[in-house]
Amino acid sequence: MNKIFLDADHDVQTFSESLKKFENDPDIQTVLILSSDIKFDTSFYNPILQNASVDIMGGVFPEILYEGKRRREGLLMIGFKAKIHYSIIEKLDEEQVNKRLSQDFEGIDPFGKSFFIFIDCLINEKSTLFDGLYNNFGTIPKYIGGGTGSLDFKSFPTIFSNKGILENVAMVAVMELEASIGVAHGWEAITEPLKVTEASGNKIISINWRPAMEVYREVLEKHAGKELNFDDFLATAKCYPFGISKLDNEMVVRDPYQEEDGIIYTLDNIEQGSHVAILYGNIESLIEGAEKAYKMAFKEKNKQPSSEVLLIDCISRVLFMNEEFDKEMENLDPNKNSFGALTLGEIANNGDSYLEVFNKTAVVFAMYE
Repeated sequence: MNKIFLDADHDVQTFSESLKKFENDPDIQTVLILSSDIKFDTSFYNPILQNASVDIMGGVFPEILYEGKRRREGLLMIGFKAKIHYSIIEKLDEEQVNKRLSQDFEGIDPFGKSFFIFIDCLINEKSTLFDGLYNNFGTIPKYIGGGTGSLDFKSFPTIFSNKGILENVAMVAVMELEASIGVAHGWEAITEPLKVTEASGNKIISINWRPAMEVYREVLEKHAGKELNFDDFLATAKCYPFGISKLDNEMVVRDPYQEEDGIIYTLDNIEQGSHVAILYGNIESLIEGAEKAYKMAFKEKNKQPSSEVLLIDCISRVLFMNEEFDKEMENLDPNKNSFGALTLGEIANNGDSYLEVFNKTAVVFAMYE
């Protein structure tokens, strides 16, 4: 794989010239673009992408990762030898998802393939897309991706494609690529399972038949041993995510980011009737989680850590760990040969398990071209 990193001061011409280098390389068929939180002027960038002679995929994220370091500003291009088949899905209802997947991936054999998924973090119907992918391809391929967007949670164009930089869509790209995956988080439950008695999309309305925020506040203050200030909800809640109980799998984490009128908003959906625990973690447990994800990715026979590594890690782990996040990067990328993004939702299938969107979780995707 060839890589080009552009700093935050790059202009349209630099972007175009960098992309042209890949177009002039006969070994490169696809370019993955990972950008930090930049509001691109699509009137300038879209014509470049629309006229590209290579396949384009990727997204805009709060931050990106390159060679063992966080990059708060900048853009990364990665060239792959294989082509992609891709689908842009504008409306994630069941009919539209099944139509697009069946038409755009007709005849695709999932064996030996990797699916890259980039989806606007503000889209709530992600499970419809995952159900469609599972129904069409099962757990045979590897799935990797992340939620695009900004920490201000405002909508803007965030998905790179040959159609331009798109807003409020999901992109699924299929590539012939062998890979192995590790997924872990390091958060631990501080409550018994609690029943979500009323929910709608990403809104938790009641827990155990009581207002959700009332229960949440009660648990957090008991654990902290003091009264907590929820005026800055995200600052307090970053230490206490929700965990959804799953059979034979590590608990799936959901990130609460806003409270309004007693209702808690999470980054991705929690189904009514599901059981959740409130989780807590410390720096050490999260770093151990990152190490676990790395080891899982390379547990398969003949898989070497020197392989190319794509990291999908959660931006809220950075918010929680601050400067200590450097220690997480040492565990995720000891050889400093990785690239990736700090995302708003991490997408992967852990081993042979069902495709899932995670929050506050580290994903290591080891690739073998």
